[in-house]
Amino acid sequence: MIDLIYGDCIEKMKNIPNESIDCIITSPPYWKGFEYEAYFNSYKQYLDWCELWLKECKRVLKPNGTFWLNVINDSEITIRAFEIMEIATRKIMFKLHDTVIWYRYNQQPANTNRQLTNQCEYIFMLRHTSANIELHKEDAYNKNSYIFKTKNVGNVWEIPFNSGKKDVKGFGRKEVKSKWGHSGFPLELPETCILLSTKEGDTVLDMFMGSGTTGIASKKLNRNFVGIELNKNYFNIAKERIDNLFKSEVE
Repeated sequence: MIDLIYGDCIEKMKNIPNESIDCIITSPPYWKGFEYEAYFNSYKQYLDWCELWLKECKRVLKPNGTFWLNVINDSEITIRAFEIMEIATRKIMFKLHDTVIWYRYNQQPANTNRQLTNQCEYIFMLRHTSANIELHKEDAYNKNSYIFKTKNVGNVWEIPFNSGKKDVKGFGRKEVKSKWGHSGFPLELPETCILLSTKEGDTVLDMFMGSGTTGIASKKLNRNFVGIELNKNYFNIAKERIDNLFKSEVE
């Protein structure tokens, strides 16, 4: 089952039944104070909005479900990963089960002497409780072994930006245009999250679907998928990508 929904995530998530989602994998839009982001008048308003969709995530996630939240932490933009994580854990009462470091070693160098090049993003592994969890490490390793470097499946995942070279997988780079518009994160990221924390037939949600990478990973791994996207262009791109995946299977 693939269910693609066009609209505002907070409104559309209200139609999702309580405790019906096995896994959430998402990366929220970032508020940078740019003119085109006029839908938030302030950073505080952005954080208040984050609290609303985090509450919906808490409601729809199954008691033993897992929520993978990818957030950047960059001094050049007005967003701090740990502020969103603090809302999720202190106000919404998620349990922070683990923190994954997405190591992007080929990040474009910072063009300044004021700061170091930011080569990582965070993926917070949130749950209702840390009880009764069993991660499928072998499945994740067998699919994307190179991101772990050793057979010890750890919480540092080395996934490069797509430099355009044939030996680099996925899209990777955020906030830029690619063949599919907004590129979100590389395919290996949702694949690894899905394999670690779900089984075939489970339902995965991405309420900031973007160009549909989480949906692609879900379909390839025989999981159900619910994707929500507010931007019509990105929604159409995601639909086209996932439709093409269905067509290629038929052919």
